[in-house]
Amino acid sequence: MAFYWGNPLNWIRARRHLLAYVVDTTDSKRAEWVATQAARFVGSEEFRLDVPELPEEFSFIVLGDTGEGDSSQMVVADRFLDEAADTAFSIIAGDVVYPSGRSADYRQKFYIPFRDYGRDIYAVPGNHDWYDELVGFMIHFCGNTHHRKHQERETIDETKLDDLRKIRRNRVVQPNMYFYIDTPHVRVVCLDTGIRGRIDTEQEKWLARVSATPQPKILVLGKPIYVNGEHNDRLDNVNDILNKANYRLVIAGDTHNFQKYRVKVKTNGHDRFVWHLVNGGGGAYLVRTHTIPSANEMKLLGQAWSEPDDFECYPTRDQSRKFYSWWKENAPDWAVDRDRPPYHKSFVKVSVSASGLRVRVVEIDDFSKKATSDLKQPEWTIPF
Repeated sequence: MAFYWGNPLNWIRARRHLLAYVVDTTDSKRAEWVATQAARFVGSEEFRLDVPELPEEFSFIVLGDTGEGDSSQMVVADRFLDEAADTAFSIIAGDVVYPSGRSADYRQKFYIPFRDYGRDIYAVPGNHDWYDELVGFMIHFCGNTHHRKHQERETIDETKLDDLRKIRRNRVVQPNMYFYIDTPHVRVVCLDTGIRGRIDTEQEKWLARVSATPQPKILVLGKPIYVNGEHNDRLDNVNDILNKANYRLVIAGDTHNFQKYRVKVKTNGHDRFVWHLVNGGGGAYLVRTHTIPSANEMKLLGQAWSEPDDFECYPTRDQSRKFYSWWKENAPDWAVDRDRPPYHKSFVKVSVSASGLRVRVVEIDDFSKKATSDLKQPEWTIPF
């Protein structure tokens, strides 16, 4: 049965989304998780992850909003397995499991869809992963099977967890829900933006520390800084740090389509570009793109914008209009969800070399390779 947001049970399970706009306790709960993780990792709050057998030049895939568990997720998983054959690892940019990140849903919505991928899959939480207070995420990605406050209380039966890891398992577990990966040519920094799309003071200090290095960097986070032609001011502190450091690429999920923004910034008196990607096409219901203003109408940073150099989206605005027939136009995006082609899903593949990054957007309309062979599949290079 397809996952459908019209099911009242899904809204009940996701109720913390509404509660967070009254009282958001994400920061205090994150602090408790971080303390337990730091204690487990010999008192360190560095939270560095070392990828086994990582070559000097490699590729990795970032997917966002994967966890509906129906054919709209499986069409992405199917194409992912083809494209990921030569990758060193992959990352999910939020919303691993809908509707509420429960551990009980991981079998159907994480382990089975990705069971044939032989490398590690890491993740940062999305808002839905926080709806169970991050319990499921900490079990399955960080190896923490105990309550954040009461370490003597187990949150999952170890036998059940062992059975899941017979389906697939990582070679290493993440040190935390936010962490970084060092590679020979680039540092990959992964952030947790919680439910409402922001970071707390301690994570901001951590981000400043791990960003204060000269090598080029990539940022992966749950909520985008630029989306739908607008800037998310809740992440101004993150944007300030990455604009002063040597970040080249920012990839976020949450909004269920693909959008590319080429943003001009000034660092140490020199102009350079940072590419911001909305990468939420990993399986959840489509979010329309035809309401996004044209590039020359975007009021961002006072710069002149053009398409496709500075902005690009998938599905295109024309594809989006066709997807939304006239009677659906005024309905919310979740109500228009359909579990059949054309799916208009996507993910991003990043190749890292000594000279720079090559970014490729993999667009997916159906299970057949032929069905996607005529798609544009944007690709570009970001030199170091």
